[in-house]
Amino acid sequence: MEEFDYDQEQSSQPELDVTVFVYGTLKSGGQVRGLDLFNEHSSIVGKAKTVYPDYEMIDLGAFPGVITQGKNYIEGEVWNVSKQAAEELDAIEGYPDFYNKIQVDTTKGKAIMYFLDRKAYKKYIGPSEQIEEIVDSEENITQTWIG
Repeated sequence: MEEFDYDQEQSSQPELDVTVFVYGTLKSGGQVRGLDLFNEHSSIVGKAKTVYPDYEMIDLGAFPGVITQGKNYIEGEVWNVSKQAAEELDAIEGYPDFYNKIQVDTTKGKAIMYFLDRKAYKKYIGPSEQIEEIVDSEENITQTWIG
């Protein structure tokens, strides 16, 4: 994959035809990789939250993750990005080996959100002193933040 150049000068403005919902280090002001650093390859639509309480945010140390089958709303930002920026986001998020993507309904419309499925969560995160996990007979995980 070609390396993304945040400062690349373009003779024409790239089309921002991919809509994403971000909730962690990709939000505005993210010191390492906030989407506002993508220059003409991104444009904020606005602050938003998921329309349905179907998610749960988890603490992964340096960054959060979201899992499905939860009972919480997730707050974040909706951005329009170029196809090149969307490919870079896939690389940053480790898609499809770490994060997966789904289309979610937000208060700013439909957008793609990165999430961790339960298998990826167990494989990469393991036990945490700040998250209590209860696994039922169907391997559903109930998580309680105790940190």
